[in-house]
Amino acid sequence: MPNEPEESSFKQKVRAVAYPCVERAGLIWAYLGPRETPPPLPDLEPTLLADSSIQIYQRECNWMQALEGDIDTCHTVFLHLGSVSADEAPPGTWARHALADRAPRYQVSDMDFGVMYGAYRPAEADTNYWRIANFLFPFYAMVPTGVLGLEIRVRAWVPMDDEHTLAITVSRGSQGTRKAGRQVVNPPRTLPNTTDWYGRFRCVANAANDYQIDRQAQKSISYTGIDAIFLQDQAVTESMGPIYDRTNERLGSSDAMVIRTRKRLIDAAKALRDSDKVPPGVDDPGVYAVRSGGAVIPRDADWIEATRELRRAGVAHPGLSRDVLGGMPAV
Repeated sequence: MPNEPEESSFKQKVRAVAYPCVERAGLIWAYLGPRETPPPLPDLEPTLLADSSIQIYQRECNWMQALEGDIDTCHTVFLHLGSVSADEAPPGTWARHALADRAPRYQVSDMDFGVMYGAYRPAEADTNYWRIANFLFPFYAMVPTGVLGLEIRVRAWVPMDDEHTLAITVSRGSQGTRKAGRQVVNPPRTLPNTTDWYGRFRCVANAANDYQIDRQAQKSISYTGIDAIFLQDQAVTESMGPIYDRTNERLGSSDAMVIRTRKRLIDAAKALRDSDKVPPGVDDPGVYAVRSGGAVIPRDADWIEATRELRRAGVAHPGLSRDVLGGMPAV
């Protein structure tokens, strides 16, 4: 404080606010809470690996609105694969199962980390094809795509404010160009970062340019005309408005996971407010050591028990292969 006299005591009265930080997986984790000693970081598997990759994109809507898209499985076969018919997927693949039955049935279960759901549809013989995904307190999601036991990924929907969110995806390996039937699907391109608060991790395709929809492709090979899976989700969630008016909702059976997740969050917030109860997962990092993805299990099996080992983080499954997916993304 060069403008204060040397004998001034003003410097004893003013402090800069500082937060304890930890670096992990190329990210800075800051603790903004009241404890003198921060709680442990969650044991999210991809954040514990040396070869993890990070993708960050900004979304112009409320964080919960964005997260709900990750825990909604049935939109996949409409929004992402709406132009692909079942007979375009190889017989016996999970893509064929998904496209042949676009209205799966649901099971939802509360877990120590948050909520897990399984969406199932008939597969071969006496088996069902399950897509299992997780919501993990306070804002993490593990999507149901891929093969359960092989997929190591998590996405954090970090609120910048009420109407802007950062989608931070941490996964093993990298995401490149993939083919969905006749359509090539690319990762989003981003604009150069600026010094503005909202000037980071912005997609080139956005609401201002109609997400660069290719109308010709939309007529022939693409349901949306938008060539990135993430951008297809972005177009839908942002077009709902920055904060969707949920009083107009009519939730159906396919919204079971959304309903349960909202309830878990509201209950945890009320318990913290009313009785100072610590939210789930804060002091138990091991509950985050889980995976998500698809699996085929016997039709009469208990889906939670039958997939328990596949859902455990840190377990190798050399007998599994992604060939069962049928070569299509979002499956």
